[in-house]
Amino acid sequence: MVKYAVLGAAALVTCTGCYFKPSRPPTYRVTGTVTMKGKPLADARVVFVPVDGATGRESAAGIADANGKYSLTTYVAGDGAQPGEYGVKVGLYEIKKPTKEEQQAHMRTLEEEQKMAFPDSDKPIPPAKNLLPKKYESEQTSGISHTVSKRPTVKDINLD
Repeated sequence: MVKYAVLGAAALVTCTGCYFKPSRPPTYRVTGTVTMKGKPLADARVVFVPVDGATGRESAAGIADANGKYSLTTYVAGDGAQPGEYGVKVGLYEIKKPTKEEQQAHMRTLEEEQKMAFPDSDKPIPPAKNLLPKKYESEQTSGISHTVSKRPTVKDINLD
């Protein structure tokens, strides 16, 4: 009797795990290199956006490493993109290096940290500055597209 109870419990746990597993559309690996004037573009943000009229597909994105190489992610790091046609946009955002004062933030009190996080000013924090030409900010004006097929693909992006 105990033997059947253990088997039943094991089957229930196994089936419960299967039942709650999320179902996602298949994705296919997309990699490439981003360059500008022939040089790798480290830290560039590459975003593949489904073309107009595409329903049920998600955007996919990746960040270029020091050599300009990127790998797209839709759901899980490096999983790629769903099959279909995409417009591509690319951004490279100015990253403000912390000041000496900001580097010593670990020495501040909680009250001081909260004042810094929520300044008394009503002015919004400006967005990060894109260092690339404006045309690359949008998939509609970049002139870059790619078709993701049901196999791994490579899309090298050469900016002028």
